[in-house]
Amino acid sequence: MNSLRTLRQLPPRARRLIVLNAVNAAGSGVVLPLLVIYLHEMRGLSLTAATGAVAATSVGALVGGPLAGWVSDRLGRVPAVWAALVCAALGAVGYALCDTPTTALAAGFVQGLGVGGAITWNALMADLVPEEHWPVLFSADFAMVNAMMGIGGLLGGLLAGMTDSLAVFQALFLLDAASFLVTGWLVAREVRRRRSVEPPTGETPPEAAAADQPRSSYRAVLGHRWLVALLVVVLVLFTVGYSQLNSGMPAALLADSRLGPTELGVLFAANTAAVVLVQAALIGRIKQVTAGVALALLAASWAAFWLLIWAVTGLSGGLVALLVGVIAMVVFAVGESLLAATGPTLVNSWADDSNRGRFNAAYGFVCSLGFTVGPLVSGRLTDDGHTTSMMLGFTAVLAVLALITVRSRFLPRTPLSGLERTGHEDAAEEDARA
Repeated sequence: MNSLRTLRQLPPRARRLIVLNAVNAAGSGVVLPLLVIYLHEMRGLSLTAATGAVAATSVGALVGGPLAGWVSDRLGRVPAVWAALVCAALGAVGYALCDTPTTALAAGFVQGLGVGGAITWNALMADLVPEEHWPVLFSADFAMVNAMMGIGGLLGGLLAGMTDSLAVFQALFLLDAASFLVTGWLVAREVRRRRSVEPPTGETPPEAAAADQPRSSYRAVLGHRWLVALLVVVLVLFTVGYSQLNSGMPAALLADSRLGPTELGVLFAANTAAVVLVQAALIGRIKQVTAGVALALLAASWAAFWLLIWAVTGLSGGLVALLVGVIAMVVFAVGESLLAATGPTLVNSWADDSNRGRFNAAYGFVCSLGFTVGPLVSGRLTDDGHTTSMMLGFTAVLAVLALITVRSRFLPRTPLSGLERTGHEDAAEEDARA
């Protein structure tokens, strides 16, 4: 009930933006789990080419994030969001039409530009929603996106099991492309509604505010000490934590435990459900936690996750191993929920209208980099038979990171709900002490 009351306290615009993002996520959730199957079985591409398209998406995301940040600050949030959505739509159309490895790689790269540029969605929401709502806004948005991605994945899996028609798969990708364009139209409509519904106040519209402020640059953004410290922490968290949920963890279980693909499906379903439930439990409380404590709890929860996965590999399969795996996924969901509220809130509290796009793009770039490097690390370690060392090594790295974040002073000691009032002042005070 407390979580529902907290959500009802969000402005109507915030709830509409969350719904828009969630519906768009459902469309992507239908096709993403089918991509490798589609390219390999429907299009006759090798597994190397099929997985290479996924890798091309990661490369595109690394390029698309910084570009979208520049567009967001120079031309406005809506053009940046539109550019990202159009790239994602073109990538989906490319997948529907591709029939060679080259065209599949091109489709993956173009869609990756949109995936990387999607981080500007956070900048748009931060502009349209008052600052005091940011922790709850970003948490609720993350939970809804995960829930809809999970639902979309279930629907996609059912459809894949019911048909082997190429035309059906192509139609799914084309519908996904259409969903991106419809989302863009609804976002633009929401911004126009803001201008027409709210009485003039003499304030500059968010999407044009950057033009009235001093020009920013990525060099200036990376001169922000606290942001750089956060980016380092997030890079570690994504490399040995978040990216491993879909790479190192399943590789470790398939190599060293008796759990198979069916059990892994149960674990991922448990994680999706846990994200929604954990967010509901934390959404009214996360605002009172400081950034350092939130990140320390996050790192500690993912360290515990790796210990539990290690325990699963020592069990002889069966219900007990599956139950421990489910507990591990719930523990991981706690960290996901803390990250969803903490990272975007910190980034946007430190930014202003002249550089908000670049701040968010820098954060998104580091996330994409972690998602690119992490699977490469775990893939090499598991291929070389170092699965146990990998799990214990990741545990140690995350445990050390938890100690560093809770004891150091490189993050504000203000609760997340107070960052909008003290973020810039505290940063200035820290710089004066340095």
